[in-house]
Amino acid sequence: MAYDALAESFVLIEGGVPDAPARLSRRRRFAALAVDVDGDVACTCFARRGVGSVVQETWVLVRRGQEWVLLGGGGGGLERDDLADRPVAAALGGPVALTGGGSVLRDGGRLLPWGARHASYATLRASREVDRLRVGARLLAVPRHGHLVVVWAGQRPPTADALAGDGRPLASLRLDLRSPRLPEVYRDPG
Repeated sequence: MAYDALAESFVLIEGGVPDAPARLSRRRRFAALAVDVDGDVACTCFARRGVGSVVQETWVLVRRGQEWVLLGGGGGGLERDDLADRPVAAALGGPVALTGGGSVLRDGGRLLPWGARHASYATLRASREVDRLRVGARLLAVPRHGHLVVVWAGQRPPTADALAGDGRPLASLRLDLRSPRLPEVYRDPG
């Protein structure tokens, strides 16, 4: 059974990521992984059980008036172990890793500067050592599985700071989507 991406994204934007870890089964075909809201743009991320695989689906939304509108998104495969507890930093290649991202057109028919016309997002995975991710003034709590999304409008990608439980900075990562350096665990061996 498929899920309604807009309705489930709205629930995630309003309520945040559930505390319970994501579990997929024959009855439960999708699970919320992450959400981020920056002004009038938002990004949600879900795991969906497919035939013999688990897929990560990311959706970008924009607020128009009092309503969230789905603009588009992207997706890719996940290992079943990716929904379990977070790996240690050594296995991930650092405290936090950029795993992908994308950009969608915000206002198709309007003549706006390039950066204002797009909403971009980055997908990340945080290690066990990371408690929160700071992006500008936003603090994103790291869920048990470690999957995060960061959304922004405009040309300039933000910097994400990985913080320990005591607030100590562990790493800083510029969310530049032009040349993401994926950790070894996400690289294609061929």
